[in-house]
Amino acid sequence: MDAAAVPLALGSVASCHRHPVKSMQGMVVDHLEVDRTGVDGDRSAGVVDVGTGHLLSAKRVPELLWATGRDDAVELPDGTVVGREDPEVDQRLSAWLGRKVRLVHAGTQPDLAYEMTFDPPDDDAEVFEIPVPPGTLLDLSPVHAVVRASLDACAGARPDVDWDVRRFRPNLVLDLDAPAWAEQSWVGRRVEVGSAVLEVTGPMVRCAMPLRSQPADADGHALERQVEVYGALSELNVELPNHLGLCLDVVEPGRIEPGDEARVV
Repeated sequence: MDAAAVPLALGSVASCHRHPVKSMQGMVVDHLEVDRTGVDGDRSAGVVDVGTGHLLSAKRVPELLWATGRDDAVELPDGTVVGREDPEVDQRLSAWLGRKVRLVHAGTQPDLAYEMTFDPPDDDAEVFEIPVPPGTLLDLSPVHAVVRASLDACAGARPDVDWDVRRFRPNLVLDLDAPAWAEQSWVGRRVEVGSAVLEVTGPMVRCAMPLRSQPADADGHALERQVEVYGALSELNVELPNHLGLCLDVVEPGRIEPGDEARVV
């Protein structure tokens, strides 16, 4: 890390998040271990439709958000817990989703793709196949961060929309001394955080997932389906409509914890 560099923005890590099974509920964690492939244990498993071969995502199968992914198990909406290595896991998931599926682990199946539309409020819009980065079950980038100032600006301007961070499924929430949307000018810049160094590769475009309903969290707060999220992001982010957050590559692996200093250089 370059201790002499004057940071563009300075602050700290507000929270760390991992989602062990793609598109299922994740967890707030006390640290992240990151390497060049991403966050250890993040999107390490996913559900594949046996008939089509597609990697399922809540972009097209919103029911997935009502299950919870763990490092070693999946908890279904009815409270049933089945181990990720349990011989019955595929059968249980298939019965729940009403289609034949199987649970796969990142790096075990080549050439996976998920389906999505480019009109998030319209589930009947034209569907496109998007390949995942090789060896992963990720959408775009190894690490995803949201900057609190931009999220707070959205909440202040559109209080009719629920801006719960769970809608955006980041790995990191950053509190930085920069104004809302400043992060969109940081492409190519590095973020020194914890013992890791990340590089901003671009802003994060939003799909249908932030619009989806989700079950109650530990505080009892459930998320309703809100198509207004799409319109609000398109209205409030004038420079890049329907974008929020950052895509990041890992330059130097390391450990990141809440409270760690974050420097954009």
